[in-house]
Amino acid sequence: MAETYLTLTNKVIARLNEVALTSTNFSNARGIQVQCQNAVNESIRYINQKEFQYPFNHAIETKTLTAGVVRYDVATTTKTVDYNTFRIIKDADLNVSGGNLKILNYNDYINSFITQEDEINSTTTSTTHTDSVTTITVTSTSGFDTTGTLFIGNEQITYTAIGSSTTFTGCTRGANSTTAASTASGVTVTQFDGGGVPEFVVRTPDNNYLLYPFPLKSFTLKYDYFSFPTDMSAHGDTTTIPDRFAAVIVDGATAFVYQYRGEAQQYQLNMQRFEQGIKNMQTLLVNKFSYLRSTFIPRTGVYSSGGVDIRSV
Repeated sequence: MAETYLTLTNKVIARLNEVALTSTNFSNARGIQVQCQNAVNESIRYINQKEFQYPFNHAIETKTLTAGVVRYDVATTTKTVDYNTFRIIKDADLNVSGGNLKILNYNDYINSFITQEDEINSTTTSTTHTDSVTTITVTSTSGFDTTGTLFIGNEQITYTAIGSSTTFTGCTRGANSTTAASTASGVTVTQFDGGGVPEFVVRTPDNNYLLYPFPLKSFTLKYDYFSFPTDMSAHGDTTTIPDRFAAVIVDGATAFVYQYRGEAQQYQLNMQRFEQGIKNMQTLLVNKFSYLRSTFIPRTGVYSSGGVDIRSV
């Protein structure tokens, strides 16, 4: 049976010889029981903070890119991103063959390519639109050309005039061999020159990422990352840590409860066992063994010429 917030908490309570909780009274815990609940979450957080790349926290993000958008946010639970895994997914409908992205340093991007961001105007729709309306209503038309092309998802829309500070009029839907589609309110609308299929990914100073060149269609991007799980709250919640390491969680939680209570000796004893358990987890789950192969090529063939050993020359 999978370990739950309730079962882990009760294992800590048992070590302290206190009254166990049930699924019925779990949310009404008091005193030492609450300390045990808090200690379980603190133990799990501590385990996750000790190692960035536990396999049980591995995830793959699938992101639909927006035409004309350069910068993107990682998932809110992200601990670390493997930038070597960024790739565009093959899509015949979008005429993209797919492939891995190369990593570009942020300073190099600033020095050489940031002007791509000056080519883009962006706003959002302020209402819903069917796939046939010829007036597009947005938050603001400021900065857009008096006539031109809008990009919404995979649809291109040409317009003949800016009707007001919030409308584009004379729209032709599904322009340039794209398909007209209905849109919701709050959808990104862009206008730009340039763009293409992204070739580079750049880690930004705020630990998100940007793409160069920026996408001109709604390509699909994938990458691997490791998440930082949220705390458990309901009695039936489970942790991403495998059940076979439940004892490590309980060791840590027990140590933290003794710390709360000011019992230094018991805290130190349980903390030592907790730290050793984490080291064992890292050995079993994370450590990589590199196998080295010799590149030495022994010299073969004739070693003498005219009676002289050429190896000594």
